[in-house]
Amino acid sequence: MTDDPISAALSAQVYGLVIVGSVSGEGEPNGMTANWITQVSFDPRIVAVAIQSDAHTRRNIDETGVFSVSVLPVVSPDLVLKFTRRSTSGEGRLEGEPASSFESGAPVLEAAVAWYECRVVGQAEPGDHVVYFGEVTGGAPGPAEGEATTLAAVGMSYAG
Repeated sequence: MTDDPISAALSAQVYGLVIVGSVSGEGEPNGMTANWITQVSFDPRIVAVAIQSDAHTRRNIDETGVFSVSVLPVVSPDLVLKFTRRSTSGEGRLEGEPASSFESGAPVLEAAVAWYECRVVGQAEPGDHVVYFGEVTGGAPGPAEGEATTLAAVGMSYAG
């Protein structure tokens, strides 16, 4: 716990954990864990996701203008944690996990309870993360079942 009351307040927020998929201009797939993501518009359907400014995922999204989101079940904390580290194994940056791609080409993990893909329609860089606004262009429930995982479910904190 922290002595900083603002940090403590921000850490009390419930955050989901997802895998943001991206693809380089050369077609190399990539996946990373993210938790600062939310829907911000109904019509059109737009989500906002914050990606660290120096992340490989940021370079891919800047190159291609697309990303995907794989919503993983609570029962997969080890899978979520795999994508929090810099890759040292696996095909591309998918850590050997089975994946598919759809219209955008960004990878979607087969372990997902749901997935969607987005085309970037705007971005802002208000601090140490880039916030991408993505119009949802496709998506569906995934083959896995269960509730979506959260930071609390895997014992992590990324806020404050």
